[in-house]
Amino acid sequence: MFEQLLTARIEGAIASGTYDAGLETLRAESFIVTDRRAIYTHSATGAETRLLTILQRERNRPLILDDALGLLSDRRAVLLVNERSGRAAVQVAAPSLMRDDGEIEPRVKLVRPMESHSTSPKAMVESHWIEADHEPFSVAWRAELKDVPEFTESTIHVVAGLLLPSWKRLPKDSTRVYRLQTDTGERIIGRKVSSALVPPVI
Repeated sequence: MFEQLLTARIEGAIASGTYDAGLETLRAESFIVTDRRAIYTHSATGAETRLLTILQRERNRPLILDDALGLLSDRRAVLLVNERSGRAAVQVAAPSLMRDDGEIEPRVKLVRPMESHSTSPKAMVESHWIEADHEPFSVAWRAELKDVPEFTESTIHVVAGLLLPSWKRLPKDSTRVYRLQTDTGERIIGRKVSSALVPPVI
């Protein structure tokens, strides 16, 4: 029983994005530091806490149609098309979510060409997703695949260098520490922060 509760807690934390996996390695086709500035300098040693702005380029790897249809090997899987947007998804079973009060909430997962997310059966009833046959589902899935670019570029912000003096000033919603290597071979270890929560000079 304890193992089931622990597994439910962990899976719930992963689903909500609050699971702390410790030091993680970020991987992408390219990392380029486009800006760096010191936000703290230790008076005795001169060591710096730096805010790095990094351009991240990732190769898109959409789920091909054959693999999407292969999910139907699970009898619980359902092909869906959204009545409003015309998008396609495969609904599959997902781990239940344990709430803080101990209540277990059933979940399902929607698998799409470039992403997947979990939701509740109740939310699905209130959505515009409807069950679809193979042909309309396949047409919708292929149409989305054609619109997926080869690469996606995004900007991330990493606080690196001397971390301890600024640790408590960083956002508390995520304390994960990441490592990455740039195109020039620079190795970076630090905490990611959102652009809206970039810390001021301290």
